[in-house]
Amino acid sequence: MQITVDAWDPSFADNAESPSRSDSATVNVEVETPAKAWAPVDAPGAGPTRLLVVDGVRRVDARVELSDEAGRWPGVCVSWAAGAVACDLDGGTSAVTESSVERGLFAPLDPGTDFGQYPYRKADAADSAELIAASQAAMAALEAKVAAAVAMDAELSVLDGTLRGRTRLPNAVGYIKSHHRSYLQGPLNGVVEQLRPGQRTPVFHLLTTWPRYSWYLRLPGAGSRGWAGVARIEAADALSEEAAIALADATAAALPPLGSAAHKDARAPQNLTPIAGLERRLKRRLGDARLLLRSVRVSSAAGL
Repeated sequence: MQITVDAWDPSFADNAESPSRSDSATVNVEVETPAKAWAPVDAPGAGPTRLLVVDGVRRVDARVELSDEAGRWPGVCVSWAAGAVACDLDGGTSAVTESSVERGLFAPLDPGTDFGQYPYRKADAADSAELIAASQAAMAALEAKVAAAVAMDAELSVLDGTLRGRTRLPNAVGYIKSHHRSYLQGPLNGVVEQLRPGQRTPVFHLLTTWPRYSWYLRLPGAGSRGWAGVARIEAADALSEEAAIALADATAAALPPLGSAAHKDARAPQNLTPIAGLERRLKRRLGDARLLLRSVRVSSAAGL
C-alpha cells in the first residue's frame, strides 16, 4: 500500500460537504408552562455550590491518502484532549481535576504500518469530512470518560457542546454556545429575545435524531436584545419533567456569573470562563503540531 501525506497545512479545511442529517424536529413546549403562558423565568435565589465543567479540543495533525491496486482512500491523523474543571462557587476557586489526551489515524482500512503516536481507528467513511466527524465522536467519548471519573461529587456537570452520547452522567447538561437553527416558533422565539441576563425560557422537549429536554439562557455582558449572549442547554430525556426543570433552575443560578468578558474572549459571554481556561490548557497538551506532522511523514515513509 502507498501512503501519501498531504503537503497542505492540515488546518486548512477541505471543501467536502458535511454528512447530511435530518433537519426535522418535534418540539413539545408545554413541559413546564402552557404555550400561551410562556414568559422569561427568573433564576432561583440559591443554586449549586459545586460545579464541574467538562470540555474537549480536537486538532487535525495530518491528512493522508492510502492507495493500492484496488483504489484510493482518505485518512486523517487527529489529536484530541478532554478535561474537567471543578468550580467552588462559594469560595470562587477552580482547578483542573482530570485531563487526558488521545490520538488516532482515522481511515476506512488499516494501512498496515505503524503510525507511531496515531493508532489505527477504523471509520467507515467516504471522505475526510466524515472521518473528522468520527474523530469528533471519539472526543465526545473521551469527554464522557473524563466526566464520569470526577462527576459523582458535582451538584451540576456542564459539558461543552451537545449532550448526545453522554446522557448517563449524573446531574449533567449539554451547553451549546451557538445557534445554527431555531427550534421554537413565532411568539415563543420572542420570549428568547425578551430574556434579561440570568433569565431562562421554560423547559421544552426536543426530538430530532435523538430526544432531550432543552431551554435557553441569557448570560450577562452582551445586552438584552435579540439572541446576543444566549446559550441553549440540554438535559437527558430519561429525566422526569420535574428533574429537568430543577436542572434548568440550577443552570440559571450557577452559569451567569461564569460568563466570559468581551475584552478577554471573542466568544464572550457564552464561552464560560472555566471553559476558556480549560481549552487553552488542553490545546497546550496536544503538543507541537509541526513535530507531530513530521512524525507522520517519517512513519509514512518507513511504511513504503
